[in-house]
Amino acid sequence: MKIVPMFGNGVAGHSYPVTRQRRVNCYMEAREDGDKTKVAVFGTPGLVSQFNTTAVVRGMFGTESYLYTVQGAFFRWYNASGTQLGSAAIGTSSNNVSMTIDNDQLLLVDGASAYTFNLASSLFAVVTSAGFPFGAQTCTMVGGYFVVEQPGTQKFWVSDPYDAATWNGLSFASASQYPDRIQAVDGLSGNLVVFCERHIEFWQNIGNQPQPFAPILSATSEFGIQAIWSRAHIGNSILFLSQNPQGTSQVVALTGYNAQVISTADIEEIIGTFGYVGNAVALSYVTNGHSMYQLTFPNANRSFLYDLTSGIWSEVQSGIATGYAQRHLGQFATTLANNAVVSDYAAAKIYSLSETTYTDNGQTVLREVVTRHGVADHNVFSLSELYLDMETGVGLQSGQGSDPMITLEVSKDNGRTWSNPRMLSMGQIGQYSTRVIARRFGSSRDFVFRFRLTDPVKFVITDGAAAYSARPQ
Repeated sequence: MKIVPMFGNGVAGHSYPVTRQRRVNCYMEAREDGDKTKVAVFGTPGLVSQFNTTAVVRGMFGTESYLYTVQGAFFRWYNASGTQLGSAAIGTSSNNVSMTIDNDQLLLVDGASAYTFNLASSLFAVVTSAGFPFGAQTCTMVGGYFVVEQPGTQKFWVSDPYDAATWNGLSFASASQYPDRIQAVDGLSGNLVVFCERHIEFWQNIGNQPQPFAPILSATSEFGIQAIWSRAHIGNSILFLSQNPQGTSQVVALTGYNAQVISTADIEEIIGTFGYVGNAVALSYVTNGHSMYQLTFPNANRSFLYDLTSGIWSEVQSGIATGYAQRHLGQFATTLANNAVVSDYAAAKIYSLSETTYTDNGQTVLREVVTRHGVADHNVFSLSELYLDMETGVGLQSGQGSDPMITLEVSKDNGRTWSNPRMLSMGQIGQYSTRVIARRFGSSRDFVFRFRLTDPVKFVITDGAAAYSARPQ
């Protein structure tokens, strides 16, 4: 048998004959030492229920000891064990909210009003300062100042130093490098990042009063933000869904002052079919040393995963889709007690991520890998045997997964149609020498294979090999 290059970084979209590759609920890892393989495929972490909330979470912010959330028309806070410590009413009951924090206070904006929460006294109050631009949807804390945008304008407003309740009516500035409006504010590496419809500006604290920020003119970028909730911090970067000057949706990573497009042509073509994407939402986490950015398009019912470590895109979903795909349960993510926690987009639940859990809160996690096209100089060839080298003997003690099976389907028409699935054993618990192998595939000019696993067991693929020969002409 010969090792064959089965796995690449393409994503099926524009043309199946170009690529039919697909990765669902898994990611790829380059092995620098090439011990057994240069590239391995791992399953994404599952979701474990941590605690129930009262209603679906509209936004959350975590610290080492506490989790602050907005659910329905209430601000609620919890300790690290999930015990609710208190609640307070707010004036809205729908749409996402934004929160930011300093050492002793939290600022919350909900698109209508603003609220402060004193971390020591648990005093919750409405911001009534005459200088506050009510209607702000996002907020951030940079250089000792709270900052919010004024919707529908080029202005952002700045609080008094370390005081989320007091806002000077003269403490504002305008993002004036281009004539479009501010959509969101954020902070990165000590600088204020002002996201506009068609560009991004960076501002730094130079100590002036009453408005301390000044623009870094040379850092301006012509990538506008297309969905304000698509922003997610990971490492020293902010990733977000942008719109370039030509009007195309692209995913961009901001690192320092550098804006780098990280979406591929495959991903951009898929996003371009979605229609409205302004409500896209993102979260981030780290698993097995891989920094992950998860981007969900609610209207399209699709979720994608970008691995910053490998630079490869995959898809994620919870449950078994009735159509081609469906979204993942995750909506927002934050850290609580130094661990990532995730909220559910439709249920009143908070989850943790677990590399050793193979369901999403009990829902089936489908692992799917569709290979590269297998060709031999575009000649007809025969494929007598296919071997998938993967971690076997991972069956459970009882129930579903006690005798785990992976299904194998083959396509000979560029991935448009598939054969009936073959069931291949991954070995019961401890059967580590099990070989995942199938034979007699006949002849074709093109072979594409689809592997699927729905049993709740560990999923690791290391390589693939095949026995094939040219067919006499």
